[in-house]
Amino acid sequence: MELNAISPNAATGASVSSDEGEIGVTEEAWLDLIDREYLLQFISGGGSAVKFVEGDAERLDEIQARLAALAERHELASCRINTSQTKLHMIQDIFFAVSRSLDWPAMAQDFVEALVIKHGYGWPRPGGGVTFQEIAAHNEIDVRLFRRDLNRWLTDEIMRDRSMSQDFRIAMATLCRTRLEPDETDKGVTTPVLEWLRGELRAVGALRQTYITAKITRHNGRAMLRSLCRWLRLCGRKGICVTLDIRQVLRAGTALGEGLRYTLAAVIDAFEVLRQLIDDTETFQGLMVVVLADEALTDFDDKRSLNAYAALKMRVWDDVRATRRDNPLAALVRLHSGRHSTVEAA
Repeated sequence: MELNAISPNAATGASVSSDEGEIGVTEEAWLDLIDREYLLQFISGGGSAVKFVEGDAERLDEIQARLAALAERHELASCRINTSQTKLHMIQDIFFAVSRSLDWPAMAQDFVEALVIKHGYGWPRPGGGVTFQEIAAHNEIDVRLFRRDLNRWLTDEIMRDRSMSQDFRIAMATLCRTRLEPDETDKGVTTPVLEWLRGELRAVGALRQTYITAKITRHNGRAMLRSLCRWLRLCGRKGICVTLDIRQVLRAGTALGEGLRYTLAAVIDAFEVLRQLIDDTETFQGLMVVVLADEALTDFDDKRSLNAYAALKMRVWDDVRATRRDNPLAALVRLHSGRHSTVEAA
């Protein structure tokens, strides 16, 4: 698990503030470290990490934009989640927000096409959906034999992969089959599965044809998120970078503005979701979560800052902190302007 501060800055070459009046890291230095130490190999190789970044609105917006660009460069999916629109205290809503940012049919297309080619068959129209009959004719094989082979491959590659939840496996196998059975789309198979994945399905009974038995709730939300991360890698993506803007959670009264309002109980539940993400980091594959907050996160407010929930604070707060510089690889970093003099680490 990658969470706690792992080393001083000596080996990173990062630029940090040396002014007593301003301790923190520039966004440029922090992004460079995240790129080199995490996205380049660690996340792309299947590792996962949760980082907290505190700064003003301008710098947090810059962080989000730059992380999306870095994710694309490293063949990672990316997703922005704003807690003014998504309920942080409901883990299933986090999953739904990530799910809505993904092109599920395209991922199924990539997976099933690669699967067919892997077993020595040609794909008539690379990147496009085809039918069982077209592939059978293209490869001069009986369509019934090819259908049998594909079902066996889907069983081996998806249904027997226990790192994904059972209902998720069924959903992915269903989407893969519809790439070769376009008529199934008209029979109400594809749309209910996509609505189920995006949190838009009203009644699970619409999925009775697929044998999916339960809706996605807070009880299986983390398992679904783990399954999603695994599926991304099976489809050729290296992982996903999620930016989670929690500034709305930290606001109260006139500072709220538009969007969701979080009660004090909801704040604690939201912090608990973050705590669970941190503790489950080792179970995710290729997941980078960057939590964005303003100075209210480390304020002295006992109701909405880290002080409100010791279990989360203990996981992100350094017990020992340098008085004149921040560790840019720590779990929680503070951004500053970089306009003051800086010291270049040796």
